[in-house]
Amino acid sequence: MDLPAELPRELLGVRAIAFDVDGTLAGADHRVSPRALRALAALHEAGIEPIIVTGRIVGAATEILAGAGVDGFAIASNGAVAVDTRLAEPLHTAVMTAADVEAVVAFGLAAAVEPLVFTATDMVVAEGSVAYPYLVGVHPDEVTRMVPLADLPREGVTKAMLFGAAERLDEIDGAVRAAFPRAVRSMDNVFELGPAGADKWVALRAILRRLDVAPEHVAGLGDGENDVPWLGQVGWPVAMANARPPVKAVARLEIGHHGEDAAAAFVEALLRARAAAARGAA
Repeated sequence: MDLPAELPRELLGVRAIAFDVDGTLAGADHRVSPRALRALAALHEAGIEPIIVTGRIVGAATEILAGAGVDGFAIASNGAVAVDTRLAEPLHTAVMTAADVEAVVAFGLAAAVEPLVFTATDMVVAEGSVAYPYLVGVHPDEVTRMVPLADLPREGVTKAMLFGAAERLDEIDGAVRAAFPRAVRSMDNVFELGPAGADKWVALRAILRRLDVAPEHVAGLGDGENDVPWLGQVGWPVAMANARPPVKAVARLEIGHHGEDAAAAFVEALLRARAAAARGAA
């Protein structure tokens, strides 16, 4: 679905826009295009705060803002880490318990899907990983470390992941959710689990309080189940055409496919509509 011919007038007053990355702001090559970076810069120049809200590690999240020439806020590891790029220290960092990490690893091995973990600074996979080539392709700017299976970190983990073929994850979907109620299926071949009490909405809410921006004055773009908790809280949840069904269920607006730079097109249309409204009011 393309953008409507005319955006809802209430949408023009948003003060911040939060962007998921993979499947949303990033294209089919998993990179944020120059066009999308220009869109973030234009938002910032127009006085609308762009906020990165991603499952990627923090360095990859802040690199997007840096590419746009913007200092601001980024949420990484699905809310486990939040930063203001103007500050030396993170706003917060949450980690999983070692017991939770161990449970994910054991479940993955028993279910014949691959467990892997993220720390604040890198992704860690076991030797012989089938996920490794995929991760390097999806996250080309992130550090991926390969270790013996027994050496997968249990401490300092900001996110654990189960990776497998979409058909296999379909088969064990119910079992994963029963074993790990916090788990979300962010992509067809990925389940993710983060620290208790840490998700994208918890982190975004804290940032909005710092900005003194009410959630109803925020738009958010996303595609995966890990986006549902926060999209359901902002005034203008926007689903990509490629979004999973739970995202489309909470969205007030659906735009195009991430592979067609639809997030950038949305921002461009919003800024054009704002400029036209301002001229009409003059």
